[in-house]
Amino acid sequence: MTVKQKKLFMIIVGFLVYAAAGIIKGLRIIDSRFLFLCLILIQYGGMIAFIFGINYFGTTYQYEKYPEESAQTVIDQNDERTRAIHTLAKAKAFNIITYVLILLPALLFEMKADLTGIAASGTALIVLGLSYLYFYLKYSKEM
Repeated sequence: MTVKQKKLFMIIVGFLVYAAAGIIKGLRIIDSRFLFLCLILIQYGGMIAFIFGINYFGTTYQYEKYPEESAQTVIDQNDERTRAIHTLAKAKAFNIITYVLILLPALLFEMKADLTGIAASGTALIVLGLSYLYFYLKYSKEM
């Protein structure tokens, strides 16, 4: 598959999936909450694929049209200082999301949300903690 075919495939399939899921959702023919949630996730997945296809189209167009500037951009992205800044930004975002995920179940409980929302937010916190533990152990062995 050529680059142009990949671009068009992502854009067309993403738009079609998004539109089909939106139409089915709009018809309200699904009564199950679980299937409705799956349909919402499929719709968002199609939207993300469509946006990713447009982004892919734009970036490859820029790389083809301006090869010298694009090469300098790649060099700048791989610079040690840029990577350190990126790593620090991720660490700060991780710290913030940890506090948000700790407070979220309590807020949902106070708002008298249903049990699935509270359980999902608690599960997200557990997944975050387990992934942190996994990567901590992995990188502590490497360094």
